[in-house]
Amino acid sequence: MSLDHTFLAVYGAELPEADWLHVYDRLEDLRRAQGPAGDAEDVQLFTASGERGPDRVIGAATVSFTPGSCRSVRDFPPSPGRDATVRRAAEFVGHAEPIEPGWLFVHDMS
Repeated sequence: MSLDHTFLAVYGAELPEADWLHVYDRLEDLRRAQGPAGDAEDVQLFTASGERGPDRVIGAATVSFTPGSCRSVRDFPPSPGRDATVRRAAEFVGHAEPIEPGWLFVHDMS
């Protein structure tokens, strides 16, 4: 069995110690509450497994990378609109601590 490497830039926030199943279910509830597709930006759950265990990240946008590719950090500007979307989603899933959304660079080995 070999490891599959995925490289992503996710505009969102890490939810440390979050129960991924609870977060997943609540994000599904949020999608249903928002109505038909296109009404609001979709927020997804990402889990990144690695040496320190799985990280839980919610994100409103993603950019994938192929191994060996290169992108400038200038390609990833802050987004106040997405900040609000990610904060609302974090609150909806019950995350009590303040979050500071931004681009998170995720290397997932699964």
